[in-house]
This record gives sequence, structure tokens and C-alpha cells, in this order.
Amino acid sequence: MRFWVNQFSILFLFGCFASTCCGVDFEKEVLPIFQEHCSDCHSADDRNGGLSFDDRKTVFHEADSGEMPVVPRDLDSSEIFQRVTTSVEELQMPPDGDRLSPSQIEVIRQWIIDGAKWPKTDNDEVEVLSDHWSFQPIASPNPPEVEDESWPYSPLDRFLQKQHEVEHLQPVADASPVALIRRATYGLTGLPPTPEEIDNFLQAVEEQGQRTAFAKLVDDLLSRSTYGERWGRHWMDWVRYADTAGDNSDFPIPQAYLYRNYIIESFNDDLPYDRFLTEQIAGDLLPAEDREERNRLSIATGYLAMSRRFGSLVERYPWHLTIEDTIDNLGRTVLGLTISCARCHDHKFDPISTRDYYGLYGIFSSTRYPFPGLELFQTQHDLVPLVSQSEVDAIAGPFQEKTTQLENELKKLLDDCEERSIENAAKALTATVDEQRKMRDELDAMLIRARRAGEKLADHLKEIPPIPSAYAVQDANPHDSRVQIKGEPDRLGAVVPRHFPEVLGGQRLSASEADDQSGRRQLAEWLTDASNPLTARVIVNRVWQRHFGVGIVPSTSDFGLRGQVPTHPDLLDWLATDFMQNGWSIKHLHRTIMNSRTYQLSSEDRSENLKTDPSNTLYWKFHRQRLDAESIRDTLLTLSHELDPSPQTEPYAIPPYSKWKYTQHHPFKDDYPSNKRSVYLMTRRLTAKPYFQTFDGPDPNVCTSDRDQSVTPLQALYFVNDEFLHEQADKMSAMWIDGENSEPADLQHIFKTILCRDPSSEEIELMEQHLAAVIAAVPSDGDQEKTAMASLVRSLLRLNEFLYID
Repeated sequence: MRFWVNQFSILFLFGCFASTCCGVDFEKEVLPIFQEHCSDCHSADDRNGGLSFDDRKTVFHEADSGEMPVVPRDLDSSEIFQRVTTSVEELQMPPDGDRLSPSQIEVIRQWIIDGAKWPKTDNDEVEVLSDHWSFQPIASPNPPEVEDESWPYSPLDRFLQKQHEVEHLQPVADASPVALIRRATYGLTGLPPTPEEIDNFLQAVEEQGQRTAFAKLVDDLLSRSTYGERWGRHWMDWVRYADTAGDNSDFPIPQAYLYRNYIIESFNDDLPYDRFLTEQIAGDLLPAEDREERNRLSIATGYLAMSRRFGSLVERYPWHLTIEDTIDNLGRTVLGLTISCARCHDHKFDPISTRDYYGLYGIFSSTRYPFPGLELFQTQHDLVPLVSQSEVDAIAGPFQEKTTQLENELKKLLDDCEERSIENAAKALTATVDEQRKMRDELDAMLIRARRAGEKLADHLKEIPPIPSAYAVQDANPHDSRVQIKGEPDRLGAVVPRHFPEVLGGQRLSASEADDQSGRRQLAEWLTDASNPLTARVIVNRVWQRHFGVGIVPSTSDFGLRGQVPTHPDLLDWLATDFMQNGWSIKHLHRTIMNSRTYQLSSEDRSENLKTDPSNTLYWKFHRQRLDAESIRDTLLTLSHELDPSPQTEPYAIPPYSKWKYTQHHPFKDDYPSNKRSVYLMTRRLTAKPYFQTFDGPDPNVCTSDRDQSVTPLQALYFVNDEFLHEQADKMSAMWIDGENSEPADLQHIFKTILCRDPSSEEIELMEQHLAAVIAAVPSDGDQEKTAMASLVRSLLRLNEFLYID
């Protein structure tokens, strides 16, 4: 036999000999290979699969795929070696033709055989992410000493005054009593003060002093039912409340109003915030004394049930997207973290790994969400009854045998489809084109059978008389979830125990808990533990932001490395500590903020301060803010005496399930207008009301951290042309001209009702001139006086003084 060897083979053999005889130098031979060929996808900034060659630990721990990247002295178990030597193109690493040379492969092989030594060096990744300010324990700072002891009203003021003194800023004067009552009344109730309330407050200020009178005013406002409606709306912004599911047909949720009313009642009752969170995450798992309390706690979990739905088919239903929405909102709203960024890979900026994501994912995949209906499953399913089991049996009993049969049939078909889908995904890497086509055809046939089974079940469920139910969650089959490679539910990797993110403590379920519980109750405990550095900080910051227009941490839903740093970190921690020490009371937090001198400052400018702090970052004045969409509408109805102040305690007149025919091309678009407060209006996810879009209303699909305060031509046109505004102005005009409710047509009274202050003599003269000009311009055969008054009212409503809070 002819023996020959080319130049490349000589080099390869020499490399083998050198490696075998002399051993492999990791820093000179191995690490450069990883850095040149692997670090584009596996670095500190891009940890694909949970593997980073900047972090030695990940190389010797289980990857997201469930494989071990490197097992010293074991080539068969070392996934890195298998990937660089495989002939299967889809599995080859590095990808895209950037293959290692034989000599490089031999270096890695010998390195692993020799024990995969990776000495510590100065280049090892330093754990700096967890040193970020928001992951540090909440401190208990003492209010600082200040030079002018007479200025602060409360310890809160000292933190801000200290900065004023350091920066040589002179705060503006206190707000006038009129500005203060308007600011506080809108801030806590979303409605304007009446002329009588203004007069009573002015008298109290004169008799008791402004500080004492204002403290009593705050207590009074917090005791009103309108407080819960106002601050319940804020919570609804954050948890993306809606009366529809958000799937491509936007199916209605007739029971959603129960969760909305739970929110409002909880704020009015000053339910401690830690308990408020616990009930919404695990209310169904808490003890209850009676049926009424059990129902309330079940309704509370509407927060989780409210997660968005996607798709239109019962087969291959994308539950993973609904769970992602749950995790995303929980992370942003409660923790101020963008946790869902770790669904496909470790978070690129924050210390949240893919394993952390699936540690939470397992908790919610062990939870049964209610089914809102779909284009090919036109009814609800898996809701939580609000009546006793005996009453449920009396209604559904005659149908139960067939229900169970159809449910089991559908479940088996769906489980088979899921299992086959996962099998196909694994086989597709090595299958031929014909084999892949055959696998797809077989799966499609299985999916069609599942769809037909779903349609049969939906038709059957429509025959069952309605049972009073809540759109709420329940525990299902407890299990740990597997990592979904690249976020794909049919590409499964390592099993991840249910746990809290490592940077926040990494608490895990015990073995006994993991066997029979979803972990939602434990998650609520971890979230509300006083040692958790985020939960109290985030809510305190949110409340501050809604009072001042900007948070101490301006990025209210992002306390991570890409978020903004707190302008006053000691104040934030002091507020969080005080909040927890006072029973997690939101109303106590309001009092703490609003009774400060900082809150009671005027919104006037001071030219010398503008040079140093033009954005008012140091709070030397009050931030002027525009009325939000709800406050504008509710104020118009209040001024015209058309507002129905009663809460909505009944569901909307949504058609019964038997009449549901919603599709992607004909989604649910019904509306149920009323003169109730805006918080009670129907909220659709896919078709928002134009009015709320015009005035920067919340997006019901995501956590609305704060409302924009845009200034647009459409807003100006609204006050000129909108039919609703004209109707309310006409009713105000008729009310004041006709003297209804014993209200005389007095210009001073009208001005004060709309703008909350007395007009000057010059302003009265201008109003008289306006009325005279309109009367002269309109035909005499109409009601000139009412027409002129309506014109004057619209002119007053267009003023910035009406639209903005000073």
C-alpha cells in the first residue's frame, strides 16, 4: 500500500505529539480558541444557552440545554467537544462555516482529557451586576442635619433640603390654599373640589393654619370612596387591566369587573400592600373563614388571570406567551425588572439568567389559567365558581359525565400533539427532507383531531346553564419546567427547579412543597419579604411618581442596570423603611408625602434655580402636571351634574356565550357607554377608545409605568369640536342660566366652579365682553343667552389653568 502524508497532516500529527508530550497550556492555546471562535455568542454580554467563556463557572455547570459544556476527563459527556466534532450541520459549533481546524480540536480534546484545568486569572468575570444599587439591602438612613431647622415640615423634607443647601438652591414659597386643595383633591380622588369645599378649606386655613387644615383635608380625601377609584385606576395601569383577553379576536371577559372592583375596594380599605400582593398572586391558596372571603380571595387572582391571550386555535395554544406576559408584568410592576428578557437567553444587562426565568415559569405553568374563548372554541372554560360545590353540582351535574369524557379526550389529544411536536423538533436535526415532511403531515393530522375535539367540547359547554364564576386561577399539576431553547416551547432543555431569581435570594421550594403546590404562595412570600430589596422601593417610587409627576427613580419599571439611578437614594430607602414599618399602608405613605413641605410648594419658577437645576430634579418647586384623560372626562361630567357617582357592581351587557361568534376579522368591539366614572368604562385591548388615545390613556396590553403628557393639535381640536364636550358645556349653560339646583347665573360662581378660584375684576370684564360678542353674533330667534354661556364655558375649559395642576 502506498503511504503518503501532506503538509497539513504533518502539522496535525506534530500538534498531537506536542500536546500529548508537553500538555496543553490553557492560557496560550485553549483560551484563545474560545475567544476567537466562541465568544461572539458565549460572552458576558451574550450568554447563549447559559454559557459564557468570560465566566468560568458556566463552562463546568449544566447548560440551558441540559448538557454539560465540559466534564473533565470525559469527552463523551463534554458537549463542547461533541459540538466541534459532529458532522450534523445543525449541531455544529461554531456555526456558519467557522469550523475549528483539526489541530484546534486536538488542543481542546487534550485539554479535557488532562482535566480541563482553568486557572483563575485577573480576567475572570467579576460579579459586579449584583452590586448594583437596587439589589442592595434597603437601608434605614437618618434624616440629615440641615442649616435651616425652620423649613422642613417632616423628616422627608430634610433629605431634599440638604440637597438644596448643597446646591445653593432656594425653594419657592408655599402654594396658595386654592392651588393646594385643587392639587390634593385631584391627586387623591381624580375630581375637582367644589366651590363649597374650597370655601370651607379657606376658612379652616384662616382658623387653624395651612399645615393643620391641609393635614385634615388629606385625611378627609383618603376616607372618600372616590380615593379607591382614583388609585385603583393607577394600579390598573400597572397591571394592564382590560375587559377583553387580547387574543386575535379579543374575546370579552364578562367577569373582569369583579377584579377591578376588588382593586378599588382594597385601596379604600387600605389593605396592606404586602397582603394586597399576596392575595393577587395566591389568594386561592390562603385560608378563608367563609364563602364570601373565599370568593374575594379567588377574585383577587384575577391579576394573574388577566394575562394576555394569543392565537386562535385550541391546539398548540401558546400558553408560553401568556406565562411570559405574567412574568413580564410581575417583574416590571412589582420588582421593577425586565425579567422576561431572559426567556430566550440570559439577560444582557441585569443579573437575571434564563434559569431564573424558567424557575418562575414553572410556578405559573403549574397554575391553571381560565380559558376566555377563542375563534374555534367560542366559550369560556376553567373559571372558578363563586358558589358552593353543591350548587355547582346541581347546575352542571346532569352534564358532568359527558363534560369529563370530552375534556379527557381533548387533553389526551393535546398531550399527544405536544409530545409529538417535541419529538419532531429533536428528530428534525438529523432527518431527511422526506422524513421531515412525513413528520409534519402526521402532526398536522393529530392537530386537526384535537381541534375537532375542542369544538365538540365547546359546543357541549354552551349547553350548560351559566354558573356564577370568577375569571381567576387555580393550582394545576405541580411541576418544574424545562428551559425552552431560544424561547421555543418544542425545543426543551434542562429541568429548572422553581425558584426566586438568584440575585434576590434564590429561594426554592422544598421537596414536599414542590410535589403538591404550584409555588405561588411561596412566591408571594418571597416578594413581600422585608429583606427583598425591590418590592417596597418600587411601590414607594410609584406612589411618589403619581404625586410629583416623576419618580425618585425616573424609570419606574426598570430598576436594573439600564434604568435610571435614584435622584435621592437615601430618601427612597427612608420612605421604603417607613412604609414597611407602618404596616405597608399606602394611605400612610400618602400622608407622609403630602404633609411634607416639598409637596406643598408652589409650582412657580425661580430664575436663579433654573440655571442650576432646570429640570427641577431637586424638587425646589412642585412639578406642574396635566390632568389625565380620566380626570378631564370625569370633571366635565361633574361640572354638568351628569356624573353618576355610583360604582358599577353589575357586569356589562355582554351577549351570552351561546351567541358568541367573534373571529380574527370580526373581533369583539362592543362598548357600553355610561356617565359613570371613567374607571368603570369598558376597556378593550385591541381597539382602544380614540379619546383615551388622544389624551395619553394607558395601554391595556403592557404595564403603563407613567402617563405621557403630550401636547398635540388633536387635543386642542377636542376642546373645539368634540360632541361630548359640547354636550357638557350646553348642559352647564342650561343649568346656570335656568338656575337649576338653585345655582344662579353668576360669572364669579361659574369661573370658580371650573377653575377653582375667584376671578379678578379684569377677568369678569373679559367674560362679560365674550358673552356680549356671542349674543350679537348669533341669530335672535334662538336661545342667545344659553348659546353665549356655552361658548364662554368652552373657552374656560380650553385654558391651561383648567388642564394643568399647579
